[in-house]
Amino acid sequence: MSFLISFEGIDGCGKSTQINLLKNELENRDISNCILREPGDTSISDKIREILLNNENNICSESETLLFLAARAQLVREKILPELEKGSLVICDRYYDSTLAYQGYGRNLDRDLINSLNQFAVNKMIPLITFILKLDPEIAYRRISKNEVDRMESGGLKFLQKVQKGYSFIAKSFPNRCYVINCKNKDKLTIHSEIMETVNKYI
Repeated sequence: MSFLISFEGIDGCGKSTQINLLKNELENRDISNCILREPGDTSISDKIREILLNNENNICSESETLLFLAARAQLVREKILPELEKGSLVICDRYYDSTLAYQGYGRNLDRDLINSLNQFAVNKMIPLITFILKLDPEIAYRRISKNEVDRMESGGLKFLQKVQKGYSFIAKSFPNRCYVINCKNKDKLTIHSEIMETVNKYI
């Protein structure tokens, strides 16, 4: 059993919590899995992550996009493909949908160009399942504002609202792989149960 699951959503939506719950469930079933995050999890991608998230760096939107794509290309070839070949179920905290949502919608860059560059970066490595965790941007903004924010989290509420629209477009455009999980007024275990309903169809 080897396929790719990606988790998407605006900052503060609870992706990390749900990924950890899924990982625990898979391990309880003795299912080999690998958890990865974007950008990061290779030496090159981690260096790119430091550049992207550092508040001291004034990065233009075009450079930001290309840096994310470079980190992704490295992650696919160095980690995702080898793990799939070993038979692991790969779970990625963000993947190429993030670039369309954040840079295409959040930064108002050319979406067709981003789609083309994304395909070049991932070399046809498309997730079998993409979970989009949907949360009111105002709630998400309050969550992330409680802690020190990085450069990508500092865009403000209006930025998150634009990104959320991007994810709505993505979900409608790719209904066969995208599963929108409405997180409003739900605890983490309820959300986890909804995620497992889908995952159980494939494992």
